[in-house]
This record gives sequence, structure tokens and C-alpha cells, in this order.
Amino acid sequence: MKTLLLITVLLGLIFSVQPGSLRAQSREFDEYEVKAVFLANFFKFVEWPSPARTHSICIYGSSPFGQSMRIVDGMKVRGKTLEVKRPASVRGLSGCNILFISSSERRRILPVLDAVKGMDVLTVGDTEGYAEEGVMVNFYIEAKRVKFEINLNSIRRSRIDVSSQLLKLGRMVGGE
Repeated sequence: MKTLLLITVLLGLIFSVQPGSLRAQSREFDEYEVKAVFLANFFKFVEWPSPARTHSICIYGSSPFGQSMRIVDGMKVRGKTLEVKRPASVRGLSGCNILFISSSERRRILPVLDAVKGMDVLTVGDTEGYAEEGVMVNFYIEAKRVKFEINLNSIRRSRIDVSSQLLKLGRMVGGE
């Protein structure tokens, strides 16, 4: 029941969250808990050309999330179970709907993006410069709030469809 309440609070406030200031049952939510919920909520605003039985979020590289992904692992979003995966190599990225690329992959960002080209994967990061490099959605912190920037050119080159509602919430980068 506490988990359901936690998820409900996070989902209800997701687009106005200030990391470190949101409280429910005297508990603060850290930056990566907020980002985990953002990742889960992206499934509500993105359509993939090939429907899958589950929704999968893959974390590639050293995970900054710690235990935060447990909040969303196994939750139902749009009637499908969300599954968190940790592929060990780029060969394991084909089963991902959303790919979070860790900052540990900074030096290898272009080869990682090349590896998922044509795979209908929403690429996400939280490293300065990732959106300019071609990552579709990149988190950043502004005034203690988790926000995101969007590389619309990268999204347009894919076959995924991102809702205009989500696009309105992000800051556009990469010539758009």
C-alpha cells in the first residue's frame, strides 16, 4: 500500500517536482528517484512502431540510480509491465524501449548512439552535452528542479512518435 501511495504521489506531481523538496509520509525523494519516475512516465507520451509485451528501460553504463529504479520496476504503465534491464554490451540494447545512457559512457556516446540507430529506442541521458551529441532526451537540473531538453532532430530520424504534450515540456536543442 505504501508503494502504491508513493507511486501515486510521484505520478501526480511529476512535472512540477523539485528534487529534495517533495515530501510524502515524511520522506524526501532524491534526484534519481524523480528521474526514474520521469522515465516510466515517458511511456505515456511515446509510441513505438513495434508493440512489445512489456515496457523496458535499459540502463547502460555505470548506473547513477542506485536503488531508485525499484520504484518503477514492475509497475504497470498503459497496461504493460515495466521492466528495468542492465545490458552489459551494445549487443543487448535491442530489447530496450528507453535507453538511459550513463555519464560513464561520455567518451563512447557516439558509438552507443550508432549501435541503436534504427532500433526505435528513445535515448535518454543526464550528462551535459548529450542532447547536442544526438541523445533524444537529456535531463538537467535548474533551480533545484529536474527538467529535460529534447533533440527533435534525433527524434525525427527515428520511427518513434513523441507526443506534442511532452515536447512542450522540454527545452529544444540541436537546431530546433
